[in-house]
Amino acid sequence: MLWRIPLIAFVFCSSPVPRLAAQVKPQPRFWVAIGVAKPIYQLAETAKLQVSFVVVNDGDAVADPGVGSSHLFINDIEPSDWRFVINNGIRTPSFTALPPGEVLSFGYELGPRYFATPGVYRVRWQVGNFRSPETTFRVMPGKR
Repeated sequence: MLWRIPLIAFVFCSSPVPRLAAQVKPQPRFWVAIGVAKPIYQLAETAKLQVSFVVVNDGDAVADPGVGSSHLFINDIEPSDWRFVINNGIRTPSFTALPPGEVLSFGYELGPRYFATPGVYRVRWQVGNFRSPETTFRVMPGKR
């Protein structure tokens, strides 16, 4: 006895089939910079020496710039209290959610804390994988 088994065929065609697109989170792109107002300071001026920090969101989406976990390097050494310093002060929503094309700019008076002795200082700021160009300035001992 011969059994007749129905044959079911699947036809694959190239017509568009709805697929779930992989949800890829855009990688943030930032430009970061650090600066001081002038290249030479007298020792007496360091009490008011302000360091300026800037982050620009060059990406296409709102992103956390990661300021609170950033690193400051002074002559290639990160101050041990930097985490405390950077996580204090007034904050706007941009510190954790910077819109695309927007700029976050802020400053700290760091002279008395980090630049209280004469010398040449090279400073650099790193936010995640983004590094600022190095800025160099000098603190002079003052007039004798």
